[in-house]
Amino acid sequence: MTVQVLLYPALILILALFLLITVPRKVFRTLLPYGLVLGGLLDYVCHLVLGDLFKVFSFKNHGIFNVSGQMILAPLAWTLIIIFYLYFWPRENKQLSYFYVLAWGGLATGFSQVVYLAELFEYRPWLYPIPMLIMFLARFAFAGWVAKPWKLLD
Repeated sequence: MTVQVLLYPALILILALFLLITVPRKVFRTLLPYGLVLGGLLDYVCHLVLGDLFKVFSFKNHGIFNVSGQMILAPLAWTLIIIFYLYFWPRENKQLSYFYVLAWGGLATGFSQVVYLAELFEYRPWLYPIPMLIMFLARFAFAGWVAKPWKLLD
């Protein structure tokens, strides 16, 4: 039970500390709205559509972090992840950006397995690994596509 309770708070603490060390305050203030919308809000919408509506995945054993069947810390973690994703976007090399999206998609798919093995998350057997990877690739590509016109990635 300890791993289940501490996994998301530990992830958020590590991400927040890394964010404080690496991302300048001015850039953080610029990227925060994008992180909230493309990270937290998009995670909530994905949970509503794929989780509640289509029952493809669901959270379980969230204990005190349960808010309407959603793990309240997941959107916060996704907010921080998108801020990092946009901050470290490879600006000079367009070809590298494709590998960057692929790497983040693989990282998110791998972390979903950690959450699954900690018994905080369950999904239909057909979802892992390729459909889940495609879903995360689409999510990160969408975040890069939305942020590009505002010169955040230049």
